[in-house]
Amino acid sequence: MNMINTLKQAFSQQEIGLSHHRIDLICRLVCALIRIRSVNLRKIACSLVGNVKVESHYRRLQRFFSSAISSDVFTRLIVQKLVEPGRQLLIVMDRTHWMLGATDLNLLCLGILYQGVSVPLEYRSLGKPGNSNTLERKQLIKQALTYLKNCSCCLLADREFIGKAWFEFLLEQRVDFVIRIRCNTWIGLDDGRLRYLASFVQRMPRGTTRFYPATVIYGGLCLNLICHRPKKGDAVLLVTNRQDLNEVLQLYRKRWSIETAFGFLKSRGFNLEETHLTHPERLQLLMGVLTLCLLWGLLLGSEMHERKPIKIKKHGRRAISIFRLGLDQLMHLITNVQDSLKDFQYCCQLLLSP
Repeated sequence: MNMINTLKQAFSQQEIGLSHHRIDLICRLVCALIRIRSVNLRKIACSLVGNVKVESHYRRLQRFFSSAISSDVFTRLIVQKLVEPGRQLLIVMDRTHWMLGATDLNLLCLGILYQGVSVPLEYRSLGKPGNSNTLERKQLIKQALTYLKNCSCCLLADREFIGKAWFEFLLEQRVDFVIRIRCNTWIGLDDGRLRYLASFVQRMPRGTTRFYPATVIYGGLCLNLICHRPKKGDAVLLVTNRQDLNEVLQLYRKRWSIETAFGFLKSRGFNLEETHLTHPERLQLLMGVLTLCLLWGLLLGSEMHERKPIKIKKHGRRAISIFRLGLDQLMHLITNVQDSLKDFQYCCQLLLSP
């Protein structure tokens, strides 16, 4: 109980608009998720701290996810920790999809880049298979911008997130972007000629990158085009409204950070695919709790890495990720909290202090 009370005290410092009862359950839920690394409510119920029957824990969890709590509670906590007014942010958009029986679970996410991971800031359960549409993306960006009013943002996204109306919206919102486009696109170069990108790129030598400022795309938008044909693999075609074209390709490579986040939320962390929650609002609330756990692991892992750098193995990569380092330490502290209460108190302040 000392562990739960410690985390509750840290939560009480925040203005999150939740009752004492709900804060208590969130604290128990976060600790259980870190300990068992599964989102299955039955497994969580068996692991919740408290001298009541498992079935009572399970019904309490069901009531929590059936409530009308908004995931914005967790968004505000993440913004408080990761956003500095006036600093440019890299935000990444992508979807993650899996099946529960015959049901499609399809989440559209927008994350803030931190320590090589895109920490989900806004997310929507689409309630359908397949790609998102322009309206759904606009709603996600608008909601995120309410929290990022004093920051300049650069959006990174893959080939799903294209279209004239979408690019016009980003320009209206004054959001910088670096977005990959498909090769079956017609462009107009500054000499007035129309070119088909697929045949255009085929003539490029392998291992080269070319820049085409002020390129007309989608019959009227004037954007900068970067064509990169690697030594192996498919060509990378990027459009952007940024002027630092030499930096754009390196920026786009950071888009992979959201795939890293999905991996941590799924098989390499909390096994999100084990959930039986399918209702959009319930799934979004679960994502909010998981995102808080993800951020906690990253914050602690980052601090531990600063104190004692993670060993680099012969293949050039770290022996363990920053997130996994922090998550393992949190699991150890929660399991042995009676012997490590001061360390756990520090971790709570690390997550929830301004």
